[in-house]
Amino acid sequence: MAIVFDTEYDVVVIGGGGSGKMAAYIAAKEGGLKVALLEKLPETGGSSIYAEGTAAFESSEQKARKVPDHPGAHFPTKEEGFNRYKDYSHHRFNPDVARMQVENTAETIDIMKSLGITYTDVTIYAYDQPLELYTFHRPDGLGERVQEVLLRACVNAGVDIFTATPAKKLLTEDRKVVGVLAQDAKGFDLKIKAQAVILASGGYGNNPELVEKYSWLRRAAHHTYQCVPTQNTGDGLRMALEVGADTESCQAVMIIACARGKTLTSHSSGAGSQPILWINKTGKRFASEEVALSFADTGNTMAKQPEGVVYAIMDADTVQHLIEDGSDMGLGDFIKYHQKLTNLQLELDQDVRDGIAWSGGTIRELAENIGLDPAIVTETVAKYNDACDKGYDPEYFKAAKFLRPVKKAPFYAVNMAPSVLVSDGGIRVNGNLQVVDFNYQPISGLYAVGNEASGLYGDTYNLDVPGTANGFAHASGRVAARHAIKAIKG
Repeated sequence: MAIVFDTEYDVVVIGGGGSGKMAAYIAAKEGGLKVALLEKLPETGGSSIYAEGTAAFESSEQKARKVPDHPGAHFPTKEEGFNRYKDYSHHRFNPDVARMQVENTAETIDIMKSLGITYTDVTIYAYDQPLELYTFHRPDGLGERVQEVLLRACVNAGVDIFTATPAKKLLTEDRKVVGVLAQDAKGFDLKIKAQAVILASGGYGNNPELVEKYSWLRRAAHHTYQCVPTQNTGDGLRMALEVGADTESCQAVMIIACARGKTLTSHSSGAGSQPILWINKTGKRFASEEVALSFADTGNTMAKQPEGVVYAIMDADTVQHLIEDGSDMGLGDFIKYHQKLTNLQLELDQDVRDGIAWSGGTIRELAENIGLDPAIVTETVAKYNDACDKGYDPEYFKAAKFLRPVKKAPFYAVNMAPSVLVSDGGIRVNGNLQVVDFNYQPISGLYAVGNEASGLYGDTYNLDVPGTANGFAHASGRVAARHAIKAIKG
């Protein structure tokens, strides 16, 4: 029986984040197509509003600057970027998708500049991290400003934006996607006919059941802490699988460490993310805390601990150091490099009162207040202090400059937890961002972009190329839209 549609568009985009808005803008502006953008939340934005920078290769901004501000550094070529995606993923990347990324991200910068965005810097994420490529294009106003500008561009291009309108199902005829079943703001079913549907609903990172099912983070999936209020619950992945899509690299998730109950800009959370002493529920160290230089690797490291629980231990001297001298490493624009954590003592005192951090006049008392074995914690701290005194860590080989002792009372423990910011793929696509089936054949009329689409990662977000997810969101949305324009116009 033929489907009876309520309305018709050339293109329907599902999801109003960076990838979705870019796809909708290009389809309407360049293609002159009738475009509907469906967003399940009351407003658009998605994970992209929390993005800080955008990865790009051989951009106009890089060319204008010639070299980075840091001595001996250089801006990477497209070839270097492609090879870094290949090597970091242990050759589990999709070369067609990676080539799409390195070839198209520079144009994103020019488009954003034409829409009024100014880029204040092209840099790296962690200044002590020698492996990072200088791809991090930081816009004035960060991701929130970029998404405001892109939303206005969509409206000006004639995109019809429907908020509080979740997509429920892809509609098919003869193995071709021909539309979307959605639910309007009043709860009524709405069947929308389309010649192309672009999935841009952000992945499954906020769905613990899917994180447990698809990612490597199975044991800690239900012990993570959501530090940003996004709703990426796997809608696109579910709908794609229902029409025969295949999956790839579903296990890749972007994890960041954050203090439970706190935001990424919290000074107590920022202190706990520094390379200070970390212990898990056994009361023992488990890694070189120098891993803090990469938030993605830190997230992985903490997520491997029992129930994803980590206690960041600091003494009064460390608290004073972070307040007066500033952070030893940055967390992007959330906690800037060498930022003075002036609110730290106030936050710690309040967190202790709220029961989300602990203090003690001795290490034994601190351990007892946390609920850990005081003998084991005391031994752990003594061994760590001995390494600090000697300037050498025989256990995990942490660099001497980060060996800060825990000796002066009062002592504090911040409850750190892994937070899944986003999943980094799931739906297999080709270089045109077409969704493909088990036999690698495109499913007619269907595309996946941004964090819906697989191809750049193995099992971990690639912080060696900072800004990758945001760069991929805009590049993939644009490339998918242009392929749809050609397909629709014949």
